[in-house]
Amino acid sequence: MQSLLGGLLKNKQMVASMRRVMVMSLWEQVVGQLVAKKSWAEKVTDGVLTIGVTSHAWATELQLLKPQILARYRQLLGRSILKDVAFRVGRRKTAPSESATSTTAILHPRAGESLPHEVVPSSTFDGVSNPEVRELLAPMFARMCAQRTWKREHGWTRCDACTRIYNGPKCPFCRETVE
Repeated sequence: MQSLLGGLLKNKQMVASMRRVMVMSLWEQVVGQLVAKKSWAEKVTDGVLTIGVTSHAWATELQLLKPQILARYRQLLGRSILKDVAFRVGRRKTAPSESATSTTAILHPRAGESLPHEVVPSSTFDGVSNPEVRELLAPMFARMCAQRTWKREHGWTRCDACTRIYNGPKCPFCRETVE
């Protein structure tokens, strides 16, 4: 399990994705529950966190607090992952009670089909010293393992040429045909 985690953390795309999820899931902790009721993390693109807010007044208020918000993220994550924070007035797309991990899309199961929930041993993340990061990694890692299991059970294969996982007779990435 630890070798699998090590391989995943070496994958730059996976690390970037995990950082985005961490940044977005820490929003309420950064600004507090009152502000989080009127604002929400929407996305992280090229180091810019986009925050949705319910009104222009909240956008203005949060714009004034931007230096403190960035400083709090640096404090929680240990280094600066974010370059900037942008605010957008709009409507919340998900209910405020949903967690960041539950908003992650299930890309492969059919309607009514769910992924198995695997429990990840706590020893898997012993090398991660930050308890908040460890707490965020566990559900993400469990979900990733469940997706990988689901794909194997439903005929997905790993391409020998490019090592990507795909479904079908021909790898869509390198166009190699499975024999």
